[in-house]
Amino acid sequence: MLKLKPYVNKVAEAVSYVSFACFLAICLLSVADVIGQRVFNHPILGAYEIVERLMLCAVFCAFAYGQTEKTHINMTLVIAKLPRVPQMIVFSVMALLSVAIAGTLTYAAGVQIGVAIDAGTVTGMLHIPLWPFYIVECAAMAVFTLTLVYDAALSTGAIFSEELAEDVRASWT
Repeated sequence: MLKLKPYVNKVAEAVSYVSFACFLAICLLSVADVIGQRVFNHPILGAYEIVERLMLCAVFCAFAYGQTEKTHINMTLVIAKLPRVPQMIVFSVMALLSVAIAGTLTYAAGVQIGVAIDAGTVTGMLHIPLWPFYIVECAAMAVFTLTLVYDAALSTGAIFSEELAEDVRASWT
């Protein structure tokens, strides 16, 4: 189980580069827009729309990396006091619920792609189609769901293995 961890981390890290690129583009576009407005009295047309779409991509692409780096908050105050087996059972149930919710959101994002394509949904000012951004959202949610599946499998295995339990508990603070 622990042998898969580097591969899961690499996939999540690769997706995080998309997030980084989007945040960088947001910063550069915002600075250019402010300079255009203040210096030349001519802001960049549609900058707000572009920032909105890039923000969607940036945030969703950061979820999986945050999960692999254990930056998401787990409420372990009570379960940390339990013995290993009940501790890992409760944590596994929480992990499986997270998988179910993320999987549902991934499916919904996939449905939204079709809806946006069928409706021809575009942004208000620049008329940028929305479906490519929904594809990024869906792909990022799929990677996030896969990282949650890995963590759920790890915590379920930790019910039976002290070594896996120590790895799961390592992120609890």
